[in-house]
Amino acid sequence: MPEFQLYKKRNFSAYINDSIQFFKLYGKNYFKNYIIINGALLLLICALFYIVFKDLFSNMGNPTALNNWFLADGNIALAFFVFILFIIISIVSSILCLGQPISYVRLIEKSNKDEFTASEILQDIMTYAGRMFVFGLISFIVLLPIMFVFILIGTMLSLVLVGIPVLIIGIPALIVWSMQGLLVYIYEESGYFSAMKKAWKILMSNFWHIVGSSIVVYILISIAQSAFNMVPYFTMIGSIVSSGSEFKAPEFPPYLIFFYVAGILVSYISLNIFNILQTLIYYSAKEEKEHIQVLSDIENIGKNEL
Repeated sequence: MPEFQLYKKRNFSAYINDSIQFFKLYGKNYFKNYIIINGALLLLICALFYIVFKDLFSNMGNPTALNNWFLADGNIALAFFVFILFIIISIVSSILCLGQPISYVRLIEKSNKDEFTASEILQDIMTYAGRMFVFGLISFIVLLPIMFVFILIGTMLSLVLVGIPVLIIGIPALIVWSMQGLLVYIYEESGYFSAMKKAWKILMSNFWHIVGSSIVVYILISIAQSAFNMVPYFTMIGSIVSSGSEFKAPEFPPYLIFFYVAGILVSYISLNIFNILQTLIYYSAKEEKEHIQVLSDIENIGKNEL
């Protein structure tokens, strides 16, 4: 299998093409390990989703919906337990899902192998799982309010159309900024604010190419997810139209929850493409600054001449 070049100067097309090339080379092994590492947790999340929302969806439009088992007074303790369990599982799953592309690329850099075991990947994730949790916690306090204020201002500006392009470009830029901050925080073991400062420099160093490629990849992911989510949506619209604009709960078949669950799984799996793209952005920025690949090529030329 040909070697994948991590350290490389990239533009818009190279970011996308190299992300696709990565999965052509490593996709089979990558997703096999992804299912081994994350499969059980993702299925558990989907099961909890089904348990929680089954009655809510089935009783949509029904004035007695609050009488379902999950919201009944006697089940408050159970509802609280399910909620806490869902939060814990979501955190663990997020660490594993975000951690795999970080570890997989780092293992490629260290070992230059073509395949890795789930044990190798999981062992590497565990070395920085705590830092990921801390990063998420700090971002929840620091970064989330910034995003909220930005979205609020952008939404207000949308009334005069100025905010529409601001939101279209700004929201992906904020997501990329946070992802690059995480990568710097993990790879370089920086402090939170120094990591975010460096992440900002990475973002601005090649802004339009980085944000543009991220938007394109995210649109492709959204299309894949929408293929499942649109089925329940159109079913609900059809039910309302056929019932004379009066939605009837029995006309929302429980099996449609399957499409929501499938949408969740597709979203988690396809986000790997976006996350790999972010790692390539990080390595490209590092190459721009440190010329690691160029120096390595020069060194190899010197060795060959000897």
